Amino acid sequence: MTPPTSITPEVSDTPGSEVTLVTGATGFLGRHLLAALKGGLEGLPTPDTSTRRSIHIITTQTDSTFEGVENEAIGTHRVDLRDRDAVTQVIDELRPSELFHLAWFNGESANRYDDPANYDWVGITEHLVDCFARAGGRRAVLTGSCIEYGSDGGVLSESSPARPDTVYGRCKLDAGLRALEVAERHDHLTVTVARVFFVLGRFEEPNRLVPYIVRQLLNGHTAELSAGTQRRDYVHAWDVALGLIALADVGLPGYVNIGMGTSISVRELSQMIGETLGRSDLLWFGARPGGQDRASEITADIGRITSSTNWKPRLDLASAAADVVTWWTAQLGTSTEPPR
Repeated sequence: MTPPTSITPEVSDTPGSEVTLVTGATGFLGRHLLAALKGGLEGLPTPDTSTRRSIHIITTQTDSTFEGVENEAIGTHRVDLRDRDAVTQVIDELRPSELFHLAWFNGESANRYDDPANYDWVGITEHLVDCFARAGGRRAVLTGSCIEYGSDGGVLSESSPARPDTVYGRCKLDAGLRALEVAERHDHLTVTVARVFFVLGRFEEPNRLVPYIVRQLLNGHTAELSAGTQRRDYVHAWDVALGLIALADVGLPGYVNIGMGTSISVRELSQMIGETLGRSDLLWFGARPGGQDRASEITADIGRITSSTNWKPRLDLASAAADVVTWWTAQLGTSTEPPR
């Protein structure tokens, strides 16, 4: 593998600033996090973030652009996270005090939960956090998943048993446990594993549920859906990003749920989008089987994050859905006005 390349090495730290390292910054959630760290995204609540952060990202992308963020304000290091020597070199050079690790195998939506490539990311995560700790890093925030809890469902707190029944869920659980074990060996390090529930927002993969519905309806096509009776805790990616930053700011150790704290049925969410676009007639419920997570309800107990930080969701679900509709409308160059 090739040695790491710094695409924007001219980024310098201001006196007294701390270096923040982000992986997965080019992904769905990562783009929201990067914008939140650097000041905001148009149309979304202004984040209360420190201007003392000097942001660096690790990515394999060579032409990354970020909506709402000036690229020259970001130190970009082109590194394959599977290349352990290159990862070590970058971290030793940067000596970041803060780490947001969002990168993970994504793959195709249809098989990502069971793809064996997920196993690789357990070791990648452990090595990254270990390098960070050895370089003097103080606060690491990793994104876990509510899928780690398994298929029993219900209202889930951090003390709920984790019984993942997919490769993805087992690997996410293992990666988080290994990262927490690294923290036990380094007194200066705090590791937070944020178990993120169901997310909607800008930049999401087009074939995921919410973008699929929005794009189909914007184009005047039917959206084939399951019966939609399952209830899920959906939260906007912007609120998740702000939650990750809040967790880093306080250095809250261990597992922490991030969600809305309430659930909505997939049918109700779909109808909310349909009503926003004036095309509820295009929603075809029952045309597809249910998803892989078959629990009747999956809702986050968010008491730990709300009692330990100043974070709470700023966007209600109607506002979150409307933001997604507006963003995709701009991407596709269509109108959201209902038909006359």
